[in-house]
Amino acid sequence: MAALTLSPRGRSRAAGASSGMPAFRFGVVTRSVILVVAALYFVVPLVASGRYALEGAHGTYTLSAVTALFHDSALWSSLQLSAEIALGAGLLTLVLLTPTSVWVNLRMPKLRRLMESLTLLPLVVPVVVVVLGIYGAFPTTVVGSPVLLVFEYVVLAMPYSYRAIDSGVQALELHTLVDASRTLGASWPSTFRRVLVPNLRTSLVAAAFITIAYSLGEFAMASLLSFTTFPVQLYQIGTDQIDEATAVSVFALLVTWGLLLGLSLLGGRRRAVRGSGAPGPAGRPPVDGVGADLVAEVESVLGHGDPGVPGISHLRGGGT
Repeated sequence: MAALTLSPRGRSRAAGASSGMPAFRFGVVTRSVILVVAALYFVVPLVASGRYALEGAHGTYTLSAVTALFHDSALWSSLQLSAEIALGAGLLTLVLLTPTSVWVNLRMPKLRRLMESLTLLPLVVPVVVVVLGIYGAFPTTVVGSPVLLVFEYVVLAMPYSYRAIDSGVQALELHTLVDASRTLGASWPSTFRRVLVPNLRTSLVAAAFITIAYSLGEFAMASLLSFTTFPVQLYQIGTDQIDEATAVSVFALLVTWGLLLGLSLLGGRRRAVRGSGAPGPAGRPPVDGVGADLVAEVESVLGHGDPGVPGISHLRGGGT
């Protein structure tokens, strides 16, 4: 009887399989070390900045720099202006880019590469050129108003916000969802509002957050247009009151990290809900084939649609 031998590659695989536990432990240790180093990289500068903002004379600690922030009316007015501009930019981004991405992926997929290239232009064009271009494209009433910054920030954040929305649209079975909704008698606005937007919730939140975070931290354009936004006011404070500027910076970082954590928790909760699955409408026979779970989800959202229009299950042969 011929002997069974293993090649050197086979012997190495067998040895690796027999020592699976040490390899697993090594992987856990490696990931833990990487996470600790990354956490220290972000936490140590933050702690050092907070300590510097709280340091007083002769090695003591004081809250004078923090309490001074609550009495600085110019700082809070600039923060309010930046928040209003950021919210307007985030809302305008969703209104403009979401229908655009859906329409391109649904009706004109050949233009997808062109749209991706066009949305990258703000990364190539200098900020000064964008400022002058938009400055000359709007009437005087808009140019002298902070509304101008809303349009500017939508353009500058477009390379990131459009990809956040477009990746979510491409992850959907877009044609299945739209066909199911339209067959159930829903109009295009109803399909977009009740079927597509709930499935794109995580991507829309990510795009809005990217635009809002960019708008809250942008300095060059607001300074060129002579608007006193939060970053501009922070720069002015830092010229002669470095302790207060450091305290404000730490506060802004903590708020930003909190928003990122909330976004990640929202995305994880959304994926968990979708992964658990939802039962279809009562009394409706099951649908087989590609996109059956999406069809059931659309039917549960829209109901039976128009009375004269049969459901998807009926059209696919699932009904009688």
